[in-house]
Amino acid sequence: MNRKLMGAAAAIVTIAIPAVADGLNVTVDGIRNAKGNVVILVFDDARAFDSLDAWSAIDYAQVPSRKGSISHAFSDLNAGPYAVLSFHDENKDDDLNMNATQLLEGVGSTGAPNPQDEPDFKAASVWPGDVRVRIHYDQ
Repeated sequence: MNRKLMGAAAAIVTIAIPAVADGLNVTVDGIRNAKGNVVILVFDDARAFDSLDAWSAIDYAQVPSRKGSISHAFSDLNAGPYAVLSFHDENKDDDLNMNATQLLEGVGSTGAPNPQDEPDFKAASVWPGDVRVRIHYDQ
């Protein structure tokens, strides 16, 4: 094979190989204070996400809260799609607290830019790379 054909073949092979992602990098915005932790749950299963089955999350992190935003890198999550659910666990009880009519702590997910949004897995799906989640509070 001559050099021109070898160069063209190498270029085609390079184009056909997808870029390797650097994991899922999640930034959580809208945190109202520095109390407690921000919990980030990552799901790769629609049923688990849609039923909010935290035990079936593919990965999770608890990050000390800070007013404004926090970030966490899930460097091993390179496949996707994923859906991300996050909540502000202000009292560090590992639970999203609520009373009969409203949430007492903030919550958000991918695919939910507004407080009333409750996306299913398909609507919340994201691919590895940089992802933002907005926390919303009822009170």
